[in-house]
Amino acid sequence: MRSALALLSLLAVGCAVEPPLPAAPGTTRPDAPPCFIFVGDTQKTMTLEFWRPHFDEERRAVIRAILAEAPAFVVNSGDVVCHGGRRADWMRFCDENELLFSGAVAYFPALGNHDYYGGAGTALQYRAEVFPHVGTRRWYDVRFGALRIGILDSNFDELSAEQIREQDRWLAELLRTAEADAAVRHVILVCHHPPYTNARGLSESREVQEHFVSRLTPKVRVFFSGHVHNYERFEKNGVQFLVSGGGGGPTRDLETEKPRHADRYTGPRERPFHYCRFALRDAALACDVFMLQQDDAWRRVDGFECPPRPR
Repeated sequence: MRSALALLSLLAVGCAVEPPLPAAPGTTRPDAPPCFIFVGDTQKTMTLEFWRPHFDEERRAVIRAILAEAPAFVVNSGDVVCHGGRRADWMRFCDENELLFSGAVAYFPALGNHDYYGGAGTALQYRAEVFPHVGTRRWYDVRFGALRIGILDSNFDELSAEQIREQDRWLAELLRTAEADAAVRHVILVCHHPPYTNARGLSESREVQEHFVSRLTPKVRVFFSGHVHNYERFEKNGVQFLVSGGGGGPTRDLETEKPRHADRYTGPRERPFHYCRFALRDAALACDVFMLQQDDAWRRVDGFECPPRPR
């Protein structure tokens, strides 16, 4: 009898339905300031990467700093979690961002390669639980005042040929309508893999150059990506290309002696944990980059301002 009851208890535990993951806010507060945060690569170090250090406290420091900014919303360029198909990783992300979410700070993620780990179906479903305003969409846009943000999927190996064509058409239409809309003064495009980087051991994405960069229109002032766990800024044809993977993943070294591209940021080679604060100031789009220092203080290390294109 006891054996039967024990077996039934085990079966009940095995069949128990897991509670849903906490949902992040998906709309900005009516009283939200014209300030918003871009960050990337908030995943923890993979357990299998035993030779790489863990930066859990630094990741939490980034989150606390973002919370102190009281932004209208956050955009994450991908690798939100270490293993997208593992529920525990999403639960850790929700726990670490609990104060941000309870403060009604909207959160908009792009898809990184880590976010697909474990299979697209399972990973996208967990992501949709945490971000119901995004659902299982792989690309989408966000409108905020005079700004339009296009969030794209640069994981081309996870997309079918038809999905790639569909995203291309979607982006072309997004940019066409933004150019035709006098109320839109700036467009920011976001994806995970950088079109340009001086990273050691990581290549820049030719697919991003072909499918996204080649379609840029005059109102696109900023192209934001991550994947490289460092900070870089390139200016090409009047567009600021930011590579910002400073959200808490293991750091990546850069080639600074013989770089492939001229970096507008001239700080030290190792440029660790950071976030980018954007603001709409009148009709201009301003960016300030804050980096965590060795004494745990935050310091502004870079910035720029984009005037609006003429109407």
